Amino acid sequence: MVVWVLLLLAAVPESLSKGALSIDVRHCQLACTQHHSCLFFTFLRPDWDKDDRKFYCFLKYTDSGIPSQVSERNGATSGFSLSHQESKTSVCLSSIYQDVDFPGSDYQKLPSSSYDECQKVCTRDPDCQFFSFTTGSFPFAAFRKTCFLKYSWPVPIPPSITTQTGLVSGFSQSLPKAKGTIKEEWKEEILANTVFPGNDFEQVPAGSPQHCQILCSIHPRCTHFSFSQSKSWHHMSCFLKYKPDVRKDESVEKEEVYSGLPTRNCKPSNDSCTADPECQFYTYVLPSYPDLTPELRNKCHLKRVMTLPRPAKVISAKGVTSGFSLKSCKDESSEELKVDVDFPGNDILQIYSPDVHHCQLACTEHHSCLFFTFLRPDWNKDDRKFYCYLKHTTSGNPSRVTELKGVTSGFALSHQEYKTFSCLPSIYHNVDFPQSDYQKFSAAEYRKKCFLKYSWSVPVPPVITTKKGLVSGFSQFLQKAKETSREECKEDILANSEFPGNDFEQVPAGSPQHCQILCSVHPHCTHFSFSQSRTWHHMSCFLKYKPYLSKDESVRKEGIYSGLTTHNCKPLTVWGRRFEDIDFYGADSSHAFVDSADLCEDKCTADPRCQFYTYVLPSYPDLTPELRNRCHLKLVMTLPRPAKVVSVCDVVSGFSLRSCRD
Repeated sequence: MVVWVLLLLAAVPESLSKGALSIDVRHCQLACTQHHSCLFFTFLRPDWDKDDRKFYCFLKYTDSGIPSQVSERNGATSGFSLSHQESKTSVCLSSIYQDVDFPGSDYQKLPSSSYDECQKVCTRDPDCQFFSFTTGSFPFAAFRKTCFLKYSWPVPIPPSITTQTGLVSGFSQSLPKAKGTIKEEWKEEILANTVFPGNDFEQVPAGSPQHCQILCSIHPRCTHFSFSQSKSWHHMSCFLKYKPDVRKDESVEKEEVYSGLPTRNCKPSNDSCTADPECQFYTYVLPSYPDLTPELRNKCHLKRVMTLPRPAKVISAKGVTSGFSLKSCKDESSEELKVDVDFPGNDILQIYSPDVHHCQLACTEHHSCLFFTFLRPDWNKDDRKFYCYLKHTTSGNPSRVTELKGVTSGFALSHQEYKTFSCLPSIYHNVDFPQSDYQKFSAAEYRKKCFLKYSWSVPVPPVITTKKGLVSGFSQFLQKAKETSREECKEDILANSEFPGNDFEQVPAGSPQHCQILCSVHPHCTHFSFSQSRTWHHMSCFLKYKPYLSKDESVRKEGIYSGLTTHNCKPLTVWGRRFEDIDFYGADSSHAFVDSADLCEDKCTADPRCQFYTYVLPSYPDLTPELRNRCHLKLVMTLPRPAKVVSVCDVVSGFSLRSCRD
């Protein structure tokens, strides 16, 4: 039970802090709940007028667990810590704070049209914890309509770390891993007796050079670090540093200091704590501890610190709107499907879906879909059964909501919900998925036939063009093209050659090698031709099918590259390759400003909603300088999608169960 008392708990000696900052009383209560010894609190609201301590949150403790004093005070709200279970269900911080700024903690800024859009960008960005948005009335015109993404530590940082013989410390195994899920173990590459001078933006305690490296890898702004074990200079301190394009040869010699770069794209090795859900790290006193008090030995001290997103400061500021990421929020009303309810208008795309669940998953995968309307099989106004309309508005809410028989409407799922519900186990009786066949097995002329069908399981950018000053590429988390042998393929791509005819699909591609991989991924493709010609289907990949094809069937054609599929060997991957002067146009899910194409690729790889990207180099020849250094993160649907869905008697259709867990 949550206890709210609109009273000031005035016993100052009980305070555990001089006044942490909270944006509202709920945030203050969550901070008290996360603090290792806080039992109750007092929050000074924005209407507090005794002094300038607005937004102060005082965390408090007594041995009895009860306040020593309770008194009435205008402008203050007090209450008690939540239980562990209540705190798990209450971590959502969905409120928006008008004319309030969270100064400091910025790691990125980008133009934005509204605070709604800014909050969505913050929620999608895995590093963003909270944000501030400058509205059109912000006093400084140059900074209006800007979204400032902000960071606070989501992992526990011990408040102090010292060396002491006979003690062992470590972390709970239940802590989330450092970001990055590539399965390659870290090559530590930490330089001994070396410091990177200057460029510090934060100093935190750390237990080792490796611990410091992990903290640098987690922080989105950190490009390099130095860690001191020297007893004469910041003992056990980790200096997080930022400088674009830093090089190891910029380091200088310094005894007992260790330096290195972050390791965002590999897997951390982890240490130790765990059974207690409240424990994040620990210190254990060994039997060999040299203290004269024997009862201290063999004692395990379980520890925790606050990881709640906490602004460094909270102030009133006209024309600024602030808030938190919605990653921890679960909107029950948004999840609910609305039967016989239409969201008319706001369409961005119409596709076919066999049921409303598939339509909702398609909306979730689309780079800009926020809600949808699905026309069910009982729709009888016209012949649009199985139509799925994907929709978008700037506000994120439908422009209109009306009652309409035969339709179901709803909202896109969160990324976590999508991972949970992406299985498509339903069987559809008297429903056909015509087209997209690549193989059939028959027991009779027409009856008892199984038609195997394909839709792209790898992302295909919708448009690819050549443009100076742009670099494009793919997220490093993409699945490699399928492989059936460990032998590397010989590319064997024929220049200025075309295989005429036998086309079954035309898709955009960034290079002949990219086209070859797309052919290798598609089960029906036996050979391909790719055009770099500016006069004939520029940057197009023609997938072709003909059994028993031989290379001597090709004919000469300038600017065309052709080859065979690589089904029987391991293709040379293009997913890690950069495409210079190539634009993957469209399908933008968000954008950010970064200092290099490397950082743009890292940002795409870290974002679960990014599959590929285009980065605008500083040399981009456009006259609009604000376009430069912009990293466009992009997403297309790879959900299995029938080209069409129709009602047909005595036909049964369905999906592969690969993504379903037993």
